[in-house]
Amino acid sequence: MVRPRQFDPGDVEEALLDVFWSRGYARTSLDDLTKATGLQRGSLYAAYADKEEMFRTATKRYVAELTAALASEKRGLDGAQHVLETVVRLTTRDPKRRGCLVLNAIPEAHGLSAETQEELQSTLRSMQALLRARLREAQADAGTDLDLDPLVALLFAAVVAIRVLGRAGHTGRLLQNISKGAIEAAQRCFKREKE
Repeated sequence: MVRPRQFDPGDVEEALLDVFWSRGYARTSLDDLTKATGLQRGSLYAAYADKEEMFRTATKRYVAELTAALASEKRGLDGAQHVLETVVRLTTRDPKRRGCLVLNAIPEAHGLSAETQEELQSTLRSMQALLRARLREAQADAGTDLDLDPLVALLFAAVVAIRVLGRAGHTGRLLQNISKGAIEAAQRCFKREKE
């Protein structure tokens, strides 16, 4: 009797993540996934219902890794700066310059289920919520009632720009300046509100 092949789910998830992140959802074939994971089609389908579930698994791993990288004891504008600087560091240190898996998937999201599309949007909302939390701390520290919506949008746009421009091969210096400019703009807003 042939025993089923044993595999480490963590290794498989990492392999799935690398393929989808490098190639995108639409351009990734089942052959790409079997080659990357070392598993046969039957084993992959036994572990995951279909290609989209494999993509969702890869996305969850990506989000968990990103969340861990962004974790910090820093709060307020220092915490917001940590988020942006971490995104710059992750972008420039990636030798493949793959950008953001979630942002990369948005243009082809129409081919994904409503559930998967919602998971992608939820990830983007989570980034905005993290930035809003840091700005609320800065607001409390400054004792102001500054409207945070424009600043959340600015910092979120900076994160998106860093990832997209980084994927396009722009220099680390430009990405650092995007981060620095966004934080300095936020600092000026809080300072002006206090005056």
